[in-house]
Amino acid sequence: MTNPPAAAARLTTSAIGRLQEACRQVLIESLRQHRVLVILVVAYWAACQVTGWLSGGMPVVSTVPFAGGVAVWVLLLVASRGVTDAASTLARRRSPRQLDAPLWCETGDRFLSAERAAKILTPALFSQLFFTTFSSFKRLLPYVNAYQWDPTLMQWDRALHGGVQPWQWLQPILGTPLVTSAISVLYNLWPFVMFGTFFWQAASLRRPQLREQFLASFVFCWIIVGTAAALYLSSVGPCYYGRVTGLDDPYAPLLAYLRDAAESYPVWSVAVQDLLWNSYVNHWTMLGGGISAMPSMHVAISVLLACLGWGVNRWAGICYTLYAAIILVGSVHLGWHYAIDGYAAAIFSVALWRATGWAVRRHRIA
Repeated sequence: MTNPPAAAARLTTSAIGRLQEACRQVLIESLRQHRVLVILVVAYWAACQVTGWLSGGMPVVSTVPFAGGVAVWVLLLVASRGVTDAASTLARRRSPRQLDAPLWCETGDRFLSAERAAKILTPALFSQLFFTTFSSFKRLLPYVNAYQWDPTLMQWDRALHGGVQPWQWLQPILGTPLVTSAISVLYNLWPFVMFGTFFWQAASLRRPQLREQFLASFVFCWIIVGTAAALYLSSVGPCYYGRVTGLDDPYAPLLAYLRDAAESYPVWSVAVQDLLWNSYVNHWTMLGGGISAMPSMHVAISVLLACLGWGVNRWAGICYTLYAAIILVGSVHLGWHYAIDGYAAAIFSVALWRATGWAVRRHRIA
């Protein structure tokens, strides 16, 4: 006579074994599909290690955020797929609640299928290492190339805008605390818009060519614009101009206005600028730390999202383009960037979008 607990244990062990095998297959397939992306991220990480060692700058890239992110994503994917499979099994057996089996199966296949898991797994896992590496590169910047471009960028900005600083053009239009606060809120939503779009595209099964183009241009944008160009054009931006250059500060009235506005309405940029400065002078290690102005990654990524949006549909293109315009204006009004930082970033992004589009049409690279 069969022992029920022993039979249940064998069934459980068998189910776990099947789940482990399924997860292994998904991981292998995901790595195979994204092998170029993996090579790029690992090479970027290695370059940061070497740069840190040669420059005598900050410590090498910490693997703690990466390891934590890997664990979280693996658990989420395994748990979500397990829940869907369990629900599908219940539905097929017609539970007392009369669950709809076709609906559950369709939901599982649509949102949590092995194919979708393979699409999102590698981008999700390696994004942890990628952004940790970027943050480390950003902190290394003044060790590799001391901040020196700010006076030049300030002069170029003024010359390009008729002998007037761009923030002075914007101040009569935007210079009320309520408007400034609204712009600050939208500006600080940028990470959520960026990561939301990134994971949307990473998990997308529609428009595979557009997905590959976006992921490739996204990675190259951070490496070329956010790291290589930033290392060469080493600068801190208007909010730190006086502190770093020791020159007369043409942005002092803007910064004073922002602090006054923050007394009436939330202007989060003021607190974040103080935090980054303290991180810089005290050599704190923090994800998202480091100071770099030229080119503006806020603008670069926003323009990249707009390029993606127009590839999806008209309304997505309009919404992302409007948001990119707000980010460009906000970067100047909130004292983060010279206007030329945004102009250069936009040109870089469009060029990268077109270049990766050309490459994807000929060779699948993501």
